[in-house]
Amino acid sequence: MKNLLLIFCLITLLSCDDGDIIVTSLDFENSNLEVCGGPGSYVFFKINSTDAAESISVEFTTTDVLFTESAEQNFSIDGSTNSANYRTFSEAPTATYFCSSIPPTSPQTLQDFNAVSGNATLFTTTVFDDNDGLINEDDEDTDGDGLANSLDEDDDGDNVLTSVEIGSDPDNPRDSDGDGIPDYLDTDDDNDGILTRYEDADGNLDPADDETDPGMGADYLNPAVTAENIIDQFRPHSYDFTSDIRLVLTDLVLVNGEEQITRETLNFGEAVNIASATVTVTPDFPVN
Repeated sequence: MKNLLLIFCLITLLSCDDGDIIVTSLDFENSNLEVCGGPGSYVFFKINSTDAAESISVEFTTTDVLFTESAEQNFSIDGSTNSANYRTFSEAPTATYFCSSIPPTSPQTLQDFNAVSGNATLFTTTVFDDNDGLINEDDEDTDGDGLANSLDEDDDGDNVLTSVEIGSDPDNPRDSDGDGIPDYLDTDDDNDGILTRYEDADGNLDPADDETDPGMGADYLNPAVTAENIIDQFRPHSYDFTSDIRLVLTDLVLVNGEEQITRETLNFGEAVNIASATVTVTPDFPVN
């Protein structure tokens, strides 16, 4: 009888140590993945206000600027630096609940499960566009300005935009001097011995608006004009980007007192156009 009592006590203690496993679907399939914050703290969250008043959220503490380039980034969920949380409420919260520096006092939290372990993988897919009319550009840097052609709106560095030099048919780019090199890759478009960049009489970093003979067009396309203005400087360059993300959690353990929720894999969700912007840079001119 004593041995049976001891075994019963051991089983009881072990079950208490393991905690009660809560069976919940964590079904947020019909909820949008939303994000707020920035370098320092990013919060990813989903709110279910249809079937229940509940939310699931993940917070990363990082000084990195996310969503600006294609990447696969891994974060260890430890409950402090990076955290995850599942909550139920008296009524569904709004985005303000997660995005305010001081969380609102309502709605009332009914259950609060915090992650004690797990991993998060953030997949970012970023598409860049230099708006020069060319597609499928490679990563070559033709003019040595530090920008790959796919990000460079002036591929030959002559300060005339590729979109201007390419002409009306990108499949048959303009070759003004007939030397076999399309204008957008030709540093001397009229083959007069003067670099296109130097045929900028007013020095405003745009040779396209300098016309000594209006009937013949811009000087950089007029071989009869050979005036030279030495300008070894690049004009500001701009390109656009848009980013989509996907977030996956693995080996997640959420705890609320003695209660526990575990998930081997949880597809947290996807979001399109989570970030978009126009980036403007002025490349340094290469020093020979």
